[in-house]
Amino acid sequence: MVASGCEKEASDEKIITLVSTHGIPVLIASDTSPPSYFVQKMAARLNARVFSPSASLTRAEKKAIGRSIEVVHVRDAYAAAVKAYRRYQNRLRQIEAMDVKDKDELKMMIIVGKRVGERIASQNI
Repeated sequence: MVASGCEKEASDEKIITLVSTHGIPVLIASDTSPPSYFVQKMAARLNARVFSPSASLTRAEKKAIGRSIEVVHVRDAYAAAVKAYRRYQNRLRQIEAMDVKDKDELKMMIIVGKRVGERIASQNI
């Protein structure tokens, strides 16, 4: 699921609540390298991994990725999410093409760094 929004001066609890209403996050994406303390803290509280690009995204990169998004904070978050998706996209597409049950579980396993081979084998493909 993908959702976006912008909250001015939201507390940590408010952000946790907002994120949790959309599901269980497995990855928190950052547009900076290294990720901010806040991103790391939110990921820890949500028990999610952190994605950070090898180098902080430039303003130009963020504009190119989110060219149709005018709200700067939303565009920056979107760019971070797109970069994170690109990191995993080939493996996620491979799972989508498979004839297996629990595709979402397998995708989550890839993102959190778990091996999926045994899990796929147990589904008797």
